[in-house]
Formats: sequence, structure tokens, C-alpha cells
Amino acid sequence: MATDVPVSDNPARDRHQLGTLIVAIAIVFGSLLAVSLAIVATPSLNQYWFLHFPLGFYLLAQGVLIFLVAVGFWFTRVQEHIDQTRSESEERG
Repeated sequence: MATDVPVSDNPARDRHQLGTLIVAIAIVFGSLLAVSLAIVATPSLNQYWFLHFPLGFYLLAQGVLIFLVAVGFWFTRVQEHIDQTRSESEERG
């Protein structure tokens, strides 16, 4: 049985794109999961206080934003590592 999957002429580029896609999807789903969990946990966290604010409110107002910025920086570092690995492999090959 023959498959009509096109064979790429640049497998290094395909690996680079696949790595980038996997990291991007993981970041998006992980961020959505973290925000969803924060929203679900807010009512139970509001019984505790942090800086004179209910903890659930503070988490949604500031904590999630700080988390998303940190994830953005982490994604940038991972993407730079993927890009550097590809450029090194192109120099060797």
C-alpha cells in the first residue's frame, strides 16, 4: 500500500519546525490549563488573604499575568535553543 506523503528535501528544517510546533502547542495548552485551574480554584482560595486582598482575586489579577510573562520568557529561551541547535547542525552539514 503506497502512501502519498511528500518527502521533504530538507529534513533538518522539518525537525526544526516540528520542535517549534510541539513547544508552542505545549505552551498554549499549559497556559490555558493554568488559567483554567486558577479560575476554578478562585472561590476556595478567596478564604485566604495576601497583601490585604483575597488570594483568589490576587491570583487572577496579578499571579496569572506574572505566570504568563514568565512562560513567555521560558518559551523564548527554549526556541533560541532549538534555533541554535539547527544552526549548528547546518554549519556541520
